[in-house]
Amino acid sequence: MSQKIEAKTGGHLFLNLLNLRGVEFVFGTTGAGMADIQDAMVVVKPPKWIQGLHEFVSVAAATGYALASQKVGVALIDRVVGTQNAVGAFYGAYMNMAPIVVFASENVPGVSIPTGEPEYHYYTELSHFVRPWIKWRSKLESLETLACDLDKAFYSAQSEPPSPVFVSLRQDLMAKPLDAKIEVARRDLPPHAPRLPDDGTLRKIADEILSSSHPFILASHAGRKAEAVHALLDFAHTFGIPVIERRVFLNYPMNDQLHLGFTNSIRPEVPKECDLLLTLEVGVLPPQTFEQQVIDFSTDSLHVQDVYEGGDYGSTLYGAKIRCVCDVSPTLKKLAKLGKEVVKGADLSVITERSAKVEQLHRELYEEWRNKARQSYEEERLDGWSIGYVLNKFWNGETTWVNAAITLRDALLRSIELNTPGTYFGNPSGHLGLCIGMAYGVALAHREYTDVKDMGGYKLGKISPARHAVVCTTGDGDAIFGNLPSALWTCAHYGIGVVYVVLNNACWGIEWAPIERSTQHWAKNAGDFEFLDLDNPRIDFSKIGESMGVRSYRVSDVSQFERAFSQALEGARNDRPSLIEVVLPKFTGEKPSVVP
Repeated sequence: MSQKIEAKTGGHLFLNLLNLRGVEFVFGTTGAGMADIQDAMVVVKPPKWIQGLHEFVSVAAATGYALASQKVGVALIDRVVGTQNAVGAFYGAYMNMAPIVVFASENVPGVSIPTGEPEYHYYTELSHFVRPWIKWRSKLESLETLACDLDKAFYSAQSEPPSPVFVSLRQDLMAKPLDAKIEVARRDLPPHAPRLPDDGTLRKIADEILSSSHPFILASHAGRKAEAVHALLDFAHTFGIPVIERRVFLNYPMNDQLHLGFTNSIRPEVPKECDLLLTLEVGVLPPQTFEQQVIDFSTDSLHVQDVYEGGDYGSTLYGAKIRCVCDVSPTLKKLAKLGKEVVKGADLSVITERSAKVEQLHRELYEEWRNKARQSYEEERLDGWSIGYVLNKFWNGETTWVNAAITLRDALLRSIELNTPGTYFGNPSGHLGLCIGMAYGVALAHREYTDVKDMGGYKLGKISPARHAVVCTTGDGDAIFGNLPSALWTCAHYGIGVVYVVLNNACWGIEWAPIERSTQHWAKNAGDFEFLDLDNPRIDFSKIGESMGVRSYRVSDVSQFERAFSQALEGARNDRPSLIEVVLPKFTGEKPSVVP
């Protein structure tokens, strides 16, 4: 099946092809190399251009959109400088398993642009900058292959394991006059047939579980798909197995009786009594391994993308009694079905008894966490527990959390009780800044560009009202790395309801421990914190927010925070962004840094 697409220029053809593929938004940062693409955006909608003020933030936003929508996120950046600016965001997208396609404009030396524009910022192969963090790359050399390139790019990005894809678009081809109707084959890209273990392997897995006394499930990236959360819930209850998370996605509902909390992201810890560990998309940094017998489920055979802070080396290839390179959700569904067929008699009694014990542990654990949060709140201690208590108090199923907090992360995770798949996104790349842009991409995943009308020389529509509020918790150091002013401006400009909660402890606090443990301890002994303190002057983020047209609050106690968050959340549900700066004690103490 084919259809004819009007194409006045190469850029016009490109936009119509994106429209044909259902792309709602293009996240980008303007550059002179994309002029004819942007010119065509005036008459082709959707996609709707979402302007960012820095390429890192725009690619991060496409990442958030892709993760929350389960569609391909699309970004457009400019030539060599724009690509270099976005490298860190590619890394973050890769470690998040985000299906994004990033297009970059490109000039070729000596090849003139039909409009007479100068060509510059040359580089022979733009993809070299991001090669470790992409699955596939292409350089458009002919408009004849453009439709095919887009098919391959979108298919590659979405196929398991999902990853970024990079396509460079020559400016001379985008500016090339066509004035024609081009016939394009309309192909619905088929989904991959699920990769499943054979029946014999599934039976071995079931037998291993039934013969173990204390099996545990450890999940990391499986929750990037909502269907996997539902499948895991059924599987865990079928066999009576407790679940522990490395929380980078919501892998399991916290209100379920088999949820036993969270493990360290960098060094996952497993209870000593565990005699069988089922890992769901879990990689570990070298030279770590697991002492327990392991059954490994992963879409990525070498665990390169499901490691916290793994880089391109990825995980230790830890020992596994059974290693399943598979699609996790359908595999768990088949195992649950098998379990319901084979679990009988004594096995069923063991599972029932184990489930009851785990339920008691779950109640005790959550009672402890709730008491800590409540006590901190009632005593007006402004810390991770009281902040989490307030957030949890106002939370509902129409709220999504994008979390970049590090210093207060553990308390926040334990005090905000999340149960709906797709309502939590973190940053498994572990570097600072990604979640700032991700947050408004996540918010737009719940919206569309609608009511498009032809106004004669241009088309005009509107971004649909919000169905979700997004809360982004971030530290002061993370906010600076993530170019917070860019994200705030974009949210204000387009009416994107994100609440940015900036936890300002005047320090890159997470970096102090390595310095404190350094070989000679000179910095520790001198009390020299100049390498990480963000003080003298302490940054006033509320004023940054105000300068970007965002309603901003600066709070220093629990009551102030509660009032501010209540108002900010209401605003977010009505498409108004807000910033709440939470002023905390300086992480390294009140003593000023030694500044030579």
